[in-house]
Parts: sequence; C-alpha cells; structure tokens
Amino acid sequence: MILLKIKYRLLLFLKLFIFQIGLGKYLLRNRYRERIIVFHGIDKTGETKYNSRFVSEKYFTQFIDFISKNYNIISLQDFYDKKFKPNTLNIAITFDDGYANNFKYAIPILEKYSIPATFFITTIQDNNTNFLWPDFLDLVSFYSNQNSIIFENQHYSKNHKGEFIYNGISLKNRCKKLSWKEIQPLLNIFKDEWKIIQQQPLNDYWELMNYNQIKEVAKKPLFKIGSHGYTHANLNSITFEEATLEVLKGKKVLESICEKPILDFAFPFGSYNSELINYSEKIGFKRILLVDYNTENEKNNPLLRNRFVINPHINFKMQLVYLLKGKYL
Repeated sequence: MILLKIKYRLLLFLKLFIFQIGLGKYLLRNRYRERIIVFHGIDKTGETKYNSRFVSEKYFTQFIDFISKNYNIISLQDFYDKKFKPNTLNIAITFDDGYANNFKYAIPILEKYSIPATFFITTIQDNNTNFLWPDFLDLVSFYSNQNSIIFENQHYSKNHKGEFIYNGISLKNRCKKLSWKEIQPLLNIFKDEWKIIQQQPLNDYWELMNYNQIKEVAKKPLFKIGSHGYTHANLNSITFEEATLEVLKGKKVLESICEKPILDFAFPFGSYNSELINYSEKIGFKRILLVDYNTENEKNNPLLRNRFVINPHINFKMQLVYLLKGKYL
C-alpha cells in the first residue's frame, strides 16, 4: 500500500511537471474510451477534511461544462446498449448514496446542460434514519472531544488523524464488517456529538434525499433511480441472508416510492461476490454497477460494469487526465 501511494504521487508530480512545461495538451488529447463515472456528494466548497466524497458546486459545474462540450455523454441505459461515438470519450454519469445535496446542487446543473444521470439511492429512511453510518462516523469522529470509546467491549483510542483505533484497526473499517444493527450502538456513544452536528450548517455532509425528492427525480426524463442497498452495509462482509435482505428491501422500498420497476443496482463500497451477483439478477436487476472487477472473467458478464470514482483531492485538469487514462496508477 505504501509503495502504491509513492508510485501514485511520483506519477502525479510527473504529470504536473508536464503541464508546467506546456505539454499538458498531449495528456488531454481526446480518444475513444468508455467510462462510467461516479460522484457522491456536492457541497459549496469541496470540503475534504471529513472524507473524500465531496466536490464543490463550482468544480462540478466546470466538470459538466467541459465534458458536455468535448465528450459524448450518454445515459447508463445507452452505455449498456453501447451507443458510443468513435474517436471520443464516452461517459455515463452516476451518483451513489442519495444525498440531498445531489437534489440541491447537482440536478439543476445537469438539467441546465441536459446531461443524463443515474442516482443510486440507499433507503435507510425506511428505518426512520436520514443519514448513512459512514457519514455519521466521519463527522462525529472529527468533532468529538472524546479521546476513547468502548465499542464491542473493545477500547478504541483517538489518534492524531481523528480516527478511533483499536489494535491497528479503525472504527470505520471495523464497521465495514458489521450489519446496521451491530453498528447502531455507536449512535448512543456519540449522541451528544450528533445532536450538536445537526444544529450546525453541515447538512450537505450527511442529509439524504427524502421520499418526495426521490419521487421528483424519478419523474424527470433525464434521470433514473437505482438502488444502493437498504442501509449501506458492506454486503460482502455480512451473512448472505443479511445481504440478500439488504438488496431486496432496497429495491422494494424504491419501487414503492417511485411507482416503477428499479432495474439498476450499485454495490455499497463496490464490495460484492458472485453469489450476490446471481441473487441481484434473480430479483430483476438488469444493470449491476461495481467499482473494480473481482476477476477478469467478470468483464464478460453483460450485467456488470466497473466505474471510475471522481477524486476530490486533485485539480480539474489532472482529473481529466486520469479519466481519459481510466485509472489513477
């Protein structure tokens, strides 16, 4: 992991140098490629101190303006149907998690440029919760004055990065192994922090779309709604029975809200296995989105597509370079 980080930084510095000496146009040369890109949240400033999920409204506008003028932007359905143009980058846009900030910032911009997109929604609202546990944990960890907590009878201490650590494992990584039911004791542990956070202007970093907003998006011809599970559990780390229930309930809740079949599914954290792929197909999903393929063989499965995750830590031009390349290393 350390060597990969070093390699990434060296390549990044090299590309920045190429721009500095006036040769950046060669890195940005348009050519035939196929990319499904994934955003998460949009905010006003592109804040990265909590996590790596948010780009600014200004950045997003710049990005959409550029790709709409220079590349071929198509719907996810058309991407699967291979309605590509030659000699250019072909892009389908997706969003994960279902943040209210997508409704507030992204949708007006996409409508202005007539850009289609698919929004993969987590339906934890059905459980009387309007936030996802990763966002909750990022925020309470950042703002908490607690130096240590007890969770699952283990003593987690806060390090200099603001992470709670036990035996070299962060609380966040531990939660990726757990179901929502097992994570819920953290709501009580950090209840005071969360109460304060909810009183601050931080809604962009945790609030999810409500049912009326989801329904409104589903009615717009430019956009599609897909499922992102029920509680954003890591489906490859909980039991198969728990995972299939997460997939099924997420689909059913959205179908009830949108009053139409939900045919698109994106795995939370991009974490999956072949059994979950088969189950997702069995219950009616026609398009199944990943981040990276687990095996080379899966590239031949017509239901599956990998995605390119937008990185808020690099500038606009470098993002385009990596987008054209299709990877960060």
